[in-house]
Amino acid sequence: MIKQERGMVTKRRMVIGWVAVNLLAGVPLAAAGTGEASSVIYEAEDGLLAGTTVGTASLGYSGSGYVTSFDDAADSLTFTVNVPVKGLYEIRLGYNGPYGDKRTTLAVNGQPAGEIALASTTGFKEIPATKALLNAGSNTIRIDRGWGWFEIDYLKVAPAPAPAPHQITKALVDPQVTPEAKSLMSFLVDTYGSKMLAGQQGYNNVSWLETNVGKKPALVGFDFIEYSPSRVEHGSTSTETEKAIDWDRQGGAVTFAWHWNAPKGLIDEPGKEWWRGFYTDSTTFDIDYAMSHPESEDYKLLLRDIDAIAVQLKKLQDAKVPVLFRPLHEAEGGWFWWGAKGPEPCKALYRLLYERLTGVHNIHNLIWVWNSISPQWYPGDDVVDVVSFDSYPAAGDYSPQVSQYDRLVALSQNRKLIAMTENGSIPDPDLMDIYHTDWSWFCTWEGSFLTDGNTNTLAHLKKVYQHANVLTLDELPNLKTYGGGGGGVVTAPAAPSGLAAAAGDKQAVLSWTASAGAASYTVKRSAASGGPYTTVAAGITGTSYTDTGLTGGTTYYYVVTAANSAGESANSAQVSAVPTSGPAAPAGTLKVQYRAGNTNPADNTIAAHFNIKNTGTTAVKLSDLKLRYYFTKDGSQALQSWVDWAQIGSANVNRTFGTASGTGADTYVELSFTDAAGSIPAGGQSGDIQLRIAKSDWSNFSETGDYSFDGTKIAYGDWNKVTLHLNGSVIWGSAPN
Repeated sequence: MIKQERGMVTKRRMVIGWVAVNLLAGVPLAAAGTGEASSVIYEAEDGLLAGTTVGTASLGYSGSGYVTSFDDAADSLTFTVNVPVKGLYEIRLGYNGPYGDKRTTLAVNGQPAGEIALASTTGFKEIPATKALLNAGSNTIRIDRGWGWFEIDYLKVAPAPAPAPHQITKALVDPQVTPEAKSLMSFLVDTYGSKMLAGQQGYNNVSWLETNVGKKPALVGFDFIEYSPSRVEHGSTSTETEKAIDWDRQGGAVTFAWHWNAPKGLIDEPGKEWWRGFYTDSTTFDIDYAMSHPESEDYKLLLRDIDAIAVQLKKLQDAKVPVLFRPLHEAEGGWFWWGAKGPEPCKALYRLLYERLTGVHNIHNLIWVWNSISPQWYPGDDVVDVVSFDSYPAAGDYSPQVSQYDRLVALSQNRKLIAMTENGSIPDPDLMDIYHTDWSWFCTWEGSFLTDGNTNTLAHLKKVYQHANVLTLDELPNLKTYGGGGGGVVTAPAAPSGLAAAAGDKQAVLSWTASAGAASYTVKRSAASGGPYTTVAAGITGTSYTDTGLTGGTTYYYVVTAANSAGESANSAQVSAVPTSGPAAPAGTLKVQYRAGNTNPADNTIAAHFNIKNTGTTAVKLSDLKLRYYFTKDGSQALQSWVDWAQIGSANVNRTFGTASGTGADTYVELSFTDAAGSIPAGGQSGDIQLRIAKSDWSNFSETGDYSFDGTKIAYGDWNKVTLHLNGSVIWGSAPN
């Protein structure tokens, strides 16, 4: 049955001037002369039920019943909705949620239309569910099981009103905020509603995007997880802060989350290991008790942990890196310990974070991002700069998640920036424009969400990254000085600073400091001081280059320029180098140091970190070296690998897998290096090379007994259970036998 608004229909028509609608004629929607839109209710029990049933036990429903029994994955309820003209329509939902907070998904005319949050209720209520682009005539709206355990009463459809203008200012909640954070906020506000920043979680994924999509994101997500003291106690280490500084120097925006391992009470048993300590089910830590007892050990441990993160934030502040800081994320879900006891202790902890970081540690480079939608969880306008949502719809659902966006507009009264701070499938920018969903940025999670070809197809990634409304790294202005009058115009970067040259065997190894906003660099060379210079390499995306094939004993002069879409910088300061003609380093002058990047031998990732040291008197080209790590692959699945970070540049490290034999090994991974990786100077080292390996199905390894693995090595030390090869000859370590 389709009917008009429930209750006192005639009186309400008179008050707001609705026109009567001839439902039997199939024209359910119309607009009155006052400009207000009529709405039509579609009763759930009259829809198409698949595996679901009509119920009457819960009181307070409209019509003759409601639809329940969303039990199996295929269970659904489909409404047929008729509208007179094609356009954007508002969908409201009558439901009952007697079994706690739930979520469901919608499909409109067979296409995914986003996720709907169904908060716990004590009776039937109506909520704004979403907006939908409907065709003139007949349309279908399907409600799928989602989490199940809810009761659907009706669907209400009306033409969507025009969005209200945003009322966002550039003022930040911290009155002492740094100039760099002010500039970043100024840029975000100026572009809000017209542009969206492309974001990617995990610095190691930037090179994948550049290789496969052709662009780098504007924003990269980092995580303070491994700095949590209860993880450090178990041997965890991290270089996230250094990676973030490196990304900032390239001109990108930085955002940090914190998967905060509980300060104490780690259960640490199979399925609830210590490294899962940020999950509610893996710790006994009670946030409510801690926040209610400031004299307790538990409260003092919270302060200890905050102070540990303050050390990293201070490093970022000293490096003039503004940070979009998102602590206590997804709190209302309850799956993390900080949300396990409800909103009040969580909000109190958020305020403690704000007050201690700004007031005690004088950290002022932060833009504060809140990450729960429910008003009951909101800590207050005075400590929040940005409101946000983490979006994980079904794979391939590129809808703009308008329901969650509209809830955030209501939460912030349209006075805060709104961001999609994590996502699986990236919303389609074209649909965002139609639905008026002005996400400030998105940040795709790593792993399969980026690379499986299903959650985000390569074609979709390319469409998003090349879209006129999406900003990538090469399109950013100088985010550090934007508020100083640069406006929204992208300007050419400054000349690179810190250019240095190290002479090697018939080569010169160049390195320099990144220029903010630069997309690439060009190396130029001259035989005479002051030029003229000839380009020897262009399009370099890193901050180093090795010029090879030179004549020993000859002086070469170099300059470097930076470029982006706005143009090229002036030349850097000149440097010179005189290559030698000496032989390659003899065996015994190179050695490999190792540490376990992941000490757990029974999870789905192998993480091995390396550092190659040159103890000789001659520089060695990395491209002449190969390094092998030996392990058992524990199955027949295909293997995949990443270099999460390398001081010489992740893109300059290649990986291949080979077959090994001997005790503790049936496979090796071989690292080789491009010419752009440069050389290791005499007495120098390669710096961190952070390797990660996983199976294609992400099943677990068993590293216990693997030849090259040692979970006790949490700090770098010489390790002869890997082999280093120079021009095909083993010069360090021993292979398994």
